[in-house]
Amino acid sequence: MKAHVGVDAQSGTVHSLETSTAKVHDSRIRDKVLHGEESSV
Repeated sequence: MKAHVGVDAQSGTVHSLETSTAKVHDSRIRDKVLHGEESSV
């Protein structure tokens, strides 16, 4: 199992969390943990 976590870079606050099986590539989950206002990934 993998945890995919979206975190605010300045405050360190977690804003999203998705879990998947280990065989799911990170790029398949990326859009679920990004909120659209990121300046870096």
